[in-house]
Amino acid sequence: MEQTTIVSFCLFLLYISTCPQVLHSAITSDHRHRHRHQRHDRRSVKLFVFGDSYADTGNSGKSATGSWKPPYGITFPGKPAGRFSDGRVLTDYIGSFILFNPPSAFFASYSFIN
Repeated sequence: MEQTTIVSFCLFLLYISTCPQVLHSAITSDHRHRHRHQRHDRRSVKLFVFGDSYADTGNSGKSATGSWKPPYGITFPGKPAGRFSDGRVLTDYIGSFILFNPPSAFFASYSFIN
């Protein structure tokens, strides 16, 4: 239970640190002064995921590896997606916590010829 609380708190801090409206209102002391031309739309916020051992981004070409074939991806997202992990990884949980769609592989639409 304690570990879940720590993870939730860390994710909350990550969310607060990436939300421009919260940062703007926390830094600005004069709340009456608003810039209408600087309104931030939630849809304009992006989540960039760079692959490492904690984030399986699936950025390998379709012909380069076998991760585009079953059984990879059966648990999540339900079909092979170029990821070697079977199931959600840390970035999937962070994205769902801040209401983003799961990150997709950048090279998913490209096919490489050796």
